[in-house]
Amino acid sequence: MPVRHNPQPLFRDLFSSEAVAARGGRPAAGMFLSSGDPTTAEICAGAGLDYLLIDAEHAPLTLQDVLAQLRTIAGYRVPTLVRVPALDTVAIKQFLDLGAQTLLVPMVDDAAMARRAVAAARYPDGSAEGGVRGVGSALARSGRWN
Repeated sequence: MPVRHNPQPLFRDLFSSEAVAARGGRPAAGMFLSSGDPTTAEICAGAGLDYLLIDAEHAPLTLQDVLAQLRTIAGYRVPTLVRVPALDTVAIKQFLDLGAQTLLVPMVDDAAMARRAVAAARYPDGSAEGGVRGVGSALARSGRWN
């Protein structure tokens, strides 16, 4: 039996001309989730919001808290961002391995910091733009368990 690949819609898709037209031109409306509670995340996911943001920067969320919320939200077709606690290469890799498809990295103040954030999210490819992310995620949630 083949594994179904049904990824969540991406945050960037909210800004396509089709998505803006479907909303009648109104801005995308979303909510920050900071309680860590999967039930609250599920209520918000089913409330008709355009996106959700799990806030691991300003809330005392563990990786397990974020994972539980991502799993709960996955049953709903709502783009979900995760704001990581800091520009930390290891944390970025871990949140991506949990299955977060869009990250918001706080306190990126210059181009060098932006390059570090991008490198943490990319795999090495031998180019100058290649990243530092390891390939262990192939057996993680983000890789659909391979």
